[in-house]
Amino acid sequence: MKKVFIVRGAFLNPFELQNYYLLAKKNEVIAISSKHPISDKIQLPLKKLWSPTDLPNFPFKFPILNRLFTDAHRLYGLDKVIKGADIVHVAETYFGYTHQAIMAKRRGVVKRVISTVWEIIPHNNESLRGRKQYKKLAQESVDHFIAVTEMAKEALLQEGVSETKISVIPVGVDIKRFSPEPGLRKKRTFNILCVARLVPEKGIEDLVTAFFKIKEKYPQVHLTLIGNGPLGHDLAGFKNIHLKKKVPYGQIHTEYQKADLFCLPSRSTSTWQEQFGVSLVEALASGLPIVTTSTGAILEVCGEAALYGRERSPETLQTNLEKLIYNEVLRQKMAQIARARALAKFDHLKIAKQIQTLYQKVCR
Repeated sequence: MKKVFIVRGAFLNPFELQNYYLLAKKNEVIAISSKHPISDKIQLPLKKLWSPTDLPNFPFKFPILNRLFTDAHRLYGLDKVIKGADIVHVAETYFGYTHQAIMAKRRGVVKRVISTVWEIIPHNNESLRGRKQYKKLAQESVDHFIAVTEMAKEALLQEGVSETKISVIPVGVDIKRFSPEPGLRKKRTFNILCVARLVPEKGIEDLVTAFFKIKEKYPQVHLTLIGNGPLGHDLAGFKNIHLKKKVPYGQIHTEYQKADLFCLPSRSTSTWQEQFGVSLVEALASGLPIVTTSTGAILEVCGEAALYGRERSPETLQTNLEKLIYNEVLRQKMAQIARARALAKFDHLKIAKQIQTLYQKVCR
């Protein structure tokens, strides 16, 4: 039995951590977060440590903190907690707690460090003082990297990481919970679902613009937006738009089951592209046809289960949405493709077994 710490700081959440529950049957698995992570509703023992990310929000919070600490995602007292670990499983190459784990390994406090990497833009996050050094040390000292996509693997390769140190293992979901609604419902309405942060890079403005055009011709169409962010203030109060800032992860699958299709029209920027999109996998598992863009790793995740449009183009978004709204045969065909893809690639139990195999290999 290995002693494993899953360190995620402020980013701790149940949608990623569900991929580690099965490992707790063969290992002592403990999660470590900041005092205020995304969500602490996980089925693993959890230790919370103070982080600069726990400070109350103030203007330019993270730009300031990242300049003070190189990266704000540091965890105070981490060395003491992880002492004696067989594996410390961190994330990315530049996070503060990743650097802490590497230094603990160098001092002999822990045996192995594994890092899950989502970043798909080579040499991104290197502009701040000290970040390039953090990344270089991680590239040299991390025992093995889990890239969640082939694009993340390619980014690591371009940054100089040996291919022998990289395994591609995606993030899975509970495909029993995220599943198509049993039986057929006769509905008068048509529901488009989007689960995302309400920020420009998720294409929310494009989706709303396309939705209003569709509603002019098809008044029965509804749009459900689940997420929080600065654009939420501009979306409240519109007829047929249902804004839900937060739905507990234990209940979110019911929102997918009430939907007819899923839409995530992400936009790329100079420093960000859609790295994976867990909500896309949840939609696939729920048997929903998907309308999206081909930015970042979306095509790798969705394959033939989606219709793809141009970024920042409400017009092509509208066209693809209407293709599915008015064509039930196409919807059903894509729904079957979506569910089959989730079963084949994104079952969290299969993912957990891949991670367990990697742990055993790294600890030999």
